[in-house]
Amino acid sequence: MNFCHRMIKVFCESLTMSGNLDFPLLKMENNSGVRVSIRKNRNHLGQPKGVIVVAATSIWLPLHYMKVFEFLTDDRRRAQWDVLCCGNNANKVAHISNGIHPGNCISISRPFIPSENNALILQESFTTPMGSYVVYAPTDVASMISAINGEDSSMLPVLPSGFVISADGEPNAALEAFNSSDIERLGGSLLTVAFQILASSPDGINMPNMESVAAVNSLLTSTILKVKDALNCNNLE
Repeated sequence: MNFCHRMIKVFCESLTMSGNLDFPLLKMENNSGVRVSIRKNRNHLGQPKGVIVVAATSIWLPLHYMKVFEFLTDDRRRAQWDVLCCGNNANKVAHISNGIHPGNCISISRPFIPSENNALILQESFTTPMGSYVVYAPTDVASMISAINGEDSSMLPVLPSGFVISADGEPNAALEAFNSSDIERLGGSLLTVAFQILASSPDGINMPNMESVAAVNSLLTSTILKVKDALNCNNLE
């Protein structure tokens, strides 16, 4: 699906953090500090026009990377970390496999939001012994119908966020654990979390104030805390 491929491309580009800034508001053990990038989009097709703020950080978790990946791709537990679900379950309405591992797929989910019946979440997840990712973006029914029908999706705006998970142990051990669920999964993992938000519309193209930066930092912080709480990793030393 071209729409999903472009979502992954935009997410990877956001991680380059061109013109990044140090933002020390996130004080949490076992993290690498928050990096913030601010960019103006005036004419780039396929992304919302305005000022976009990106924030990312990496944390170490004392869990095998496959356990983290399986948690983030479990539809039944999505509401535990995804703010787009507003604390409610999300219903998966489409699933397309794109690899031999059951977690390698493209999916479309509909969050249960009483005040909004047009919202959808497009997601792609993929895992290999070298690492994994879970990338997603909010979209709407009209955009997804257009993309599914094979229409040109290059004009559809997408602003993805997501996770990159990598093992911190030996590559051979990661390969064995990937190939067999019977092998005890030991070792830790490095989890990189990145969020993007539209800080201002095209009419307000000036640089955003610290409130916008604080908003994306708050989103990043709360999501990390929710993930760590759900995985019982809040008491790291």
